[in-house]
Amino acid sequence: MKDRFGRGIDYLRLSVVDRCNLSCLYCMPYGGAGGDPGENLLSYEEITALAALFAGMGIRKIRITGGEPLVRKQVWKLVAMLREIPGIEELALSTNGVFLAEQAGELKKAGVQRLNISLDTLRSKRFRQIARVDRLEEVLRGIDAALESGFRPVKINTVLMKGVNDDEILDLVRFAVKRGLEIRFIELMPTNQDVALEWGASFFSAEEAKAVVETEYRLLEADAYFSSPAKVYSVAGTDARIGFISPLSCFFCSRCNRLRLKSNGMLKTCLHGKED
Repeated sequence: MKDRFGRGIDYLRLSVVDRCNLSCLYCMPYGGAGGDPGENLLSYEEITALAALFAGMGIRKIRITGGEPLVRKQVWKLVAMLREIPGIEELALSTNGVFLAEQAGELKKAGVQRLNISLDTLRSKRFRQIARVDRLEEVLRGIDAALESGFRPVKINTVLMKGVNDDEILDLVRFAVKRGLEIRFIELMPTNQDVALEWGASFFSAEEAKAVVETEYRLLEADAYFSSPAKVYSVAGTDARIGFISPLSCFFCSRCNRLRLKSNGMLKTCLHGKED
């Protein structure tokens, strides 16, 4: 499947719920965004039927997202259904990790192959500042459970915020090195005017983050698939990898290969698209 710009589209991001159990200051207004009450959510059977249609048009990778997908009950049942679709070669899931410790094993057995886990800080007080609740210990247990369940690689996503967590870059890399994780530093993107974090004052570039990392570690360019938004490096002498995602300072739109299906069945062709 190709879009009108000639880009090959083979990756579908499936949102299964638009609610989240965190209210991160760069994502939501204080008190959260509410989200769909539930009656408009697609059933697992409806999601699977749509995914099968997309697979017939060339989709080969599916990532389950939210909101926070693990707030939806027994999401591993959906994973098992998606695994049976002919043509789907990879199933991945993105999570904030709060409920992962209890579900990692079921997700692995059901067929999830790759996990991305959000982790913006290693400090409890700061976690509360960013997410408005202190659930850091649950997230850390979730990361350990993912590794114990056999997930490889486990990717950690960290949103860079000047004056908030830019002083933890090396601590987060040390955390990744110790566990053999891939950590990805992501530039802060403007979302909507209702979020609490002021984008301009809080922007910290991926290039600045890379310079910080290189004060302690030697980075070696690593292979990454063409459509990857991350510039990936291996950390010399370790099993860890570091990715830098630069949606603002270094556009990667020309390599984009994905579609997004919202939890109510609406299709988005771009993260910043205006589709409802």
